[in-house]
Amino acid sequence: MTEFNEHISEPIDQEAMSSEKLSFFDRHAVHPLIYAFLSLVIIFLIYQIGGGVLMLLVTGTAAITSENVLTMRWLTVIGQICFLLLPTLLFARLFSTRLSKVFQFRIPGLQESIFVLIALFSLQRVFEAYIYFQEMIPVPESLQNLLQPLKNLFQELMKILVHADSPMELSAVILVVAVVPSIVEELLFRGLIQKIFERIMSPIVSAILAGTIFGLFHLNPFDLVPLIGLGVFLGMLSYRSQSLWLPISAHFLNNLMAVLASYYGLNDENLLSAVQTTNTSAMLFELVVFAGLFFASFAGYLRITRDVSKQIH
Repeated sequence: MTEFNEHISEPIDQEAMSSEKLSFFDRHAVHPLIYAFLSLVIIFLIYQIGGGVLMLLVTGTAAITSENVLTMRWLTVIGQICFLLLPTLLFARLFSTRLSKVFQFRIPGLQESIFVLIALFSLQRVFEAYIYFQEMIPVPESLQNLLQPLKNLFQELMKILVHADSPMELSAVILVVAVVPSIVEELLFRGLIQKIFERIMSPIVSAILAGTIFGLFHLNPFDLVPLIGLGVFLGMLSYRSQSLWLPISAHFLNNLMAVLASYYGLNDENLLSAVQTTNTSAMLFELVVFAGLFFASFAGYLRITRDVSKQIH
């Protein structure tokens, strides 16, 4: 609390204060943790309730089926824009009178982008190996009977959502699953929430905490660790590059690869069977190799962005 009060009294925003009004956040000296918590809770409730009501009004159900999936996809886009993006922009405006301080868009260099691309690809393979070993963890039969139907529901829902039978439908799926979420969710988590946390925490801790909340926000316990890992990775990209372009691009590519994998049959039963019979030693070797490649490429990214983060902070 002392650090927060000291931050309020620091002269770093004197130029802004002299030329424009204080934001609601600064004017009322709201504690960053309280503001972040209220922002997340309110946005989450608006999105869940608003999106659910919208679907009920249009389709009469909140369940996604193969019959109503096309309508549900477009309602999902509308819901993300109206009930996630707009509230995020509102809370950002209340947090700072200049949105450019919350949503930074420095153009990344070519080297940065290459290192991030390699790191993202490697991280995906690491998560793939992690899921393989996670499936091997013994679970009590009673718990397994409880979790398996829920897991099947998640898998079936995702299969319906990303399935496409034509290039035109594939374009719509990419818009719904990759384009809109990558923009909206990055503005929320790497923009608004992470910037709020940085008021009282170090940038690294802020990235970790925002990334963890990002993973929890998806309400998918079966992919929780990969989701949190991805969120922390995106948070570090935002901090080191001082820009949302790289996390948005990485988020988009991550989701795009899942859509293309489904479209080109990389999730078919025969492929899943082949993965399940993969030699454990081979999968462990893949885990070690791609973890090493990830840390090497990410270290390179940290090295070339050292001056960027210093200039801003």
